[in-house]
Amino acid sequence: MEIELDTDLGRLRGSRTHSGLEVYRGIPYAQAPTGLRRFRAPRPATAWTGVRDATRAAPSPVQSGSSIFSGVLPGNRVGQVDEDCLTLDVWTPSSTDGGARPVMVWICGGAFMTGGSAIETYDGSALAAGQDVVVVSVNYRLGVLGFLWAEGGDANCGLRDQMEALRWVRAHVSAFGGDPGCVTVFGESAGAGSILHMLPAAAREGLVDRAVLQSPGVEHTQTPDVAEQVKRAVLDAAGLRAERDLWSLPWPALLDAQEKAVPGLMGTVSAMPYHPVVDGDLLRIKPGVDWEAPGVDLMFSWTAEEMRLYPDPGARDPVGLRRRIRGLIERRTGSDPGDAAAERLAAFYADRGDGADIWAAVQTDALMRLPARRVVSLPGVAAHVAQFDWGATGGEWRKGAFHAIDLPFSFGTLHGGGWLEFLGAGGDDDRGAGRLADAHLAAWGAFARTGEPGWGRFPDQMMRFDTECSLSGDPLVDAAAAWEGLWDPDGRQM
Repeated sequence: MEIELDTDLGRLRGSRTHSGLEVYRGIPYAQAPTGLRRFRAPRPATAWTGVRDATRAAPSPVQSGSSIFSGVLPGNRVGQVDEDCLTLDVWTPSSTDGGARPVMVWICGGAFMTGGSAIETYDGSALAAGQDVVVVSVNYRLGVLGFLWAEGGDANCGLRDQMEALRWVRAHVSAFGGDPGCVTVFGESAGAGSILHMLPAAAREGLVDRAVLQSPGVEHTQTPDVAEQVKRAVLDAAGLRAERDLWSLPWPALLDAQEKAVPGLMGTVSAMPYHPVVDGDLLRIKPGVDWEAPGVDLMFSWTAEEMRLYPDPGARDPVGLRRRIRGLIERRTGSDPGDAAAERLAAFYADRGDGADIWAAVQTDALMRLPARRVVSLPGVAAHVAQFDWGATGGEWRKGAFHAIDLPFSFGTLHGGGWLEFLGAGGDDDRGAGRLADAHLAAWGAFARTGEPGWGRFPDQMMRFDTECSLSGDPLVDAAAAWEGLWDPDGRQM
């Protein structure tokens, strides 16, 4: 059923589901970032005349459908893409009942290269209806268009897009039945990494009341010299000499150059070379070194086996395992720790299984869990913390509690896109997945309403989401001790 709604920017035509939920899609929160606005900070959306159709998803941000990060999980395809992408979607129980509901603003992940609000897994219906909140899902610029610091442009355009969307929420969400004084921003992977990088600035501006960071990439931060290296690689891939030509290159050609530049940057930057950069303005310091978001209630979560989804057969050989561990530490610190350190870590994780299991555990702690633990342990940071322990089964390789497994539990979309089958929870026995999703949704909703998810702050208490949820203390004390003496690039211990 189609419905219409008046907002400060104009009239919208949305839809009402059979359960009464209202959905408005493709709402512009900023002007099109095209032409002279490419590589520049977004400008607020302008009013429109007539009735704007908001019954269908708008195009997602420019991205490659063949990227290694695209479509690897169920319900993870975006469909049509376009450079004119600064839109958001809203799910609300009601815009007309006089309610002032908590607002949950979703920042999607995807290695800063893929993602969008059109993804099936991110459907906000169950979260909005079940927790009586207004859900807002944001499209922001990705890859080169969002994270290339072009001459004459602004750094971190993707992060600036997210902040502009938060400004839109403060100004306009009341028309949708939301409370602009009760805004929670939440995201996973690169979405959580985005929040980590932009939240200090958003807090200074008073745009956010609460934040949930699910599996954030803490150390994906570039210095200006690395950002320059990435830009040069893109120019070379595009066959351009003059940087100004990036501004007028058609976006399909720019996307092609973005993808062609990745292989050459893997050894010197990473397989995900388009990251936030320390620009001295929006982002003043790497969040892995120092971080605070005064006045914002915080919750962090991670999965127990972040890097487990895809096995590395080469790690099953002890020599190959040691080489991989040494290489990981050398890339992080600039120095080879030697076989003794690698063997020490392999011995610590030996109970995980064979070499491929050990390698997955090493990466999980080195790249995800321990860096996030370090942030929540910084002076002045008081956060609730959760670990997602429930794991996927089936197939020749047990997927376990892999990176992004929590997504359909965060949105209540387990029954869409083939998730239950992918997790080994289809058929008559879902292994407690449905009950766990209810608990996960309830915790996220409670935090959005009150800043309290139902347990205390880290390290005294930590929630373990599993078939039977339970509380524990810090589970990474022994892991941190095992990594003692192995330092990250900023001279701080894991």
